Amino acid sequence: MQQVSIRNKWISLRGGSKVKDMDEKDVLYVKGKFWTFTRKKFVQDMQGNLLYTVRNKFWKLFVHKAMVYDKDGNMVAKIRRKFWSVHDRYFIESSLGQLEICGNILCFNYQIKLNGKEIGHVARKISLRDSFVLSLDDDQELPFFVALVIAIDNITDRRSQEASSSSNY
Repeated sequence: MQQVSIRNKWISLRGGSKVKDMDEKDVLYVKGKFWTFTRKKFVQDMQGNLLYTVRNKFWKLFVHKAMVYDKDGNMVAKIRRKFWSVHDRYFIESSLGQLEICGNILCFNYQIKLNGKEIGHVARKISLRDSFVLSLDDDQELPFFVALVIAIDNITDRRSQEASSSSNY
């Protein structure tokens, strides 16, 4: 079983995150752009090599979407969440097959299913900054699933921002 923590930096103008193993050793780095409409982020290895690019879809019509691209710019996953949903449920068309990430009503625990079989788990930790623990079966590609967690966090952040801006009226 692979297990890592994904934590936003305390202070980051770009929205960067560190990915650490359970021994607190840096494994991956997520670098964000300073200003972007699509919340573009880059999953990199510790040498700074690009592994995946994550970005939200600019326009949405009752569905929140994000995409994951490989280092060559090929789309490898499209993540969508229905606009209205009691549970936090994400459907992912990916190069691996059909993925589904299903959360509980409080949005703290998620199951990761590949073609209907559970292969992992994401737990959102309660803290002042976004923090997650990702657990995966050993045969799964860790950077790809880190990119999926970042994409879902981007969608969640955008939804929260939209909800707070609409309540200001």
